[in-house]
Amino acid sequence: MVDDTENQSPIYKKWWFWLIIFTIIAFIAMSGGEENEVGLDPNEAEEDSNQIANELEEDHEDRLDDDNDPNSEQNGIGDEPSNDTTFNTGTYRVGDEIQPGLYRSSGNITYWARLSGFSGELDDIIANGNPAGVAIVEIKEGDEGFESSGEGQWIFIKDDYEGELRTKFSDGTYIVGKDIEPGRYRSNGGGEFGGYWERLANFSGELEDIIANGNSEEQTIVEIKESDRGFRTSGGLTWTKIE
Repeated sequence: MVDDTENQSPIYKKWWFWLIIFTIIAFIAMSGGEENEVGLDPNEAEEDSNQIANELEEDHEDRLDDDNDPNSEQNGIGDEPSNDTTFNTGTYRVGDEIQPGLYRSSGNITYWARLSGFSGELDDIIANGNPAGVAIVEIKEGDEGFESSGEGQWIFIKDDYEGELRTKFSDGTYIVGKDIEPGRYRSNGGGEFGGYWERLANFSGELEDIIANGNSEEQTIVEIKESDRGFRTSGGLTWTKIE
């Protein structure tokens, strides 16, 4: 009896062995191709990320435009106080159209009034004035409105305001320690009808803000103290620091 084991070919020489191998390779290749089709290409992922970033940036810019647009439906006209730091003459609602705070006039403002209402009656006037030169007025949170007339604007005075200190000045309202130096001043005689001056504890325009005042038909000496908040003068007086 002849032993056939020596005549048997190795398994890798069998045709069916290679058929199985090629089948497995083809299956793996097809599976890898499907995964590549499903997976994200790195370049495409980067493009998508950039597109999203651009869309977010555009949306943010649109929101900023809406916030700055006074007619935007998001804002609701009159629902929020204006962030403007200046406004023209006219009548305004405090807290809706203008912010409360300290304001300085620019131009030729001939009249101003802080209002508790809009009936037009005298009882609605909290305080008022006919300024000579530059006016400074504190509009308070409790005020309903503010009105002024003439040709000019009101400019918001920030907390960090730094003025130019003077030792000589004429008609107007000044912040002590920022617009004028404290000290002892002498005035000239003023105009035909003399002049007027006030040392101020505040700028509300109310009588209680007046620390001291006087009418000057001849030269006058007034000491403006460091503790004074302001000084107001009218009537053509010129004040010069003497010590």
